[in-house]
Order: sequence, then C-alpha cells, then structure tokens
Amino acid sequence: MKAKALLIANVFLFLVATLLLAAGQTSFWLQVFGYFPPPALWIPALVYIALFRSTMSAVIVSHLIAIALATATSMPEGLMMISCLAVALSVQIFKTRFYWTATTYFMLVSGLATLVFHIYQFAASWIISDHPLTSPALSSWIIQALLTPLFAPLLFPVFRWFDQITHRTEPPEITGAYTV
Repeated sequence: MKAKALLIANVFLFLVATLLLAAGQTSFWLQVFGYFPPPALWIPALVYIALFRSTMSAVIVSHLIAIALATATSMPEGLMMISCLAVALSVQIFKTRFYWTATTYFMLVSGLATLVFHIYQFAASWIISDHPLTSPALSSWIIQALLTPLFAPLLFPVFRWFDQITHRTEPPEITGAYTV
C-alpha cells in the first residue's frame, strides 16, 4: 500500500511541476521577454520520465502530462497526447542507442525532444486533424529547441529530488547494476 502511495505521489509531483513550468513558459516569459519564443520548460519533465522509467510508466505519464497541459495550450488534446507519447517513446529508443550518465545528456535529449515534439505535432496534425498546420514556425521551433537545454540542468536536480523523497529507484540499465 505504501509503495502505491509513493508512486502516486511521484507522478503527482511531476504533474504539478509540469503545470508550474508550463505556467512559467506561457505567462511569465511573455511578461518579461515579449513574443520572443520561450523555452519548452515542461519538456524536461517528460524527458526525465522517459529516461528513468519503464516504457509502460512513460506511456501512462506522458498521457497524464498531455491531459494536464490541455489547459495551457490551444492544441487539441488528442494531438497533444499523440505528440507527447511519440516524444516519450522516441526518447526511450534514443536511450537504447546512446546513453551516458551526465547532465549534458539530459540537456541534449531535452533540446532534441523539443524539436521532435514540434515535428510530431506538425505530422500528426496532417494525419488526424481536420485543420492541419500549414505554416510551421521553423525559426521559433529552432530557438525553442536551443533555449530548452539551458534550463534543463536547473530542473534535473529537482526531478532527482522528487525521486528521492518518494523512494523511487533507478532502473538497472541506468545505474549499471546487474539484476539477479
């Protein structure tokens, strides 16, 4: 029973962090920097989940993140769910090919995930939407993908702390431990 409560608390902490980061991205950034493209501050939370959780956990939490972000975007929920899921699964595939234990890896993956998120959103809008995106903001996408990794090292210790207070252990492939 305690393990389930800790798991729910961990997911809840990540959802609250995602909502706070999205709020900072959509409101605070606009007040300070105007219409300059903001970093996707919520993407590192999705990346962290995809890197340090099983595939099933990543799928479930990516859907919960998409539902939580529905209030912060005008993107249809289905499109957001597909894009978040595709990013989470892409990060897990990338992790199986290339992985190193450093904050620079988290920064790299956060930047790539930001760019890939927009590409998946664009592709999914053409496949499932009645009104697809016709003029992608490529320069904004690139600027956002370059700015997001700058904030990722600040968020990484916070996410590690969430795992620490909820007694979440890393999977064996991350720690390099052998399982018997």
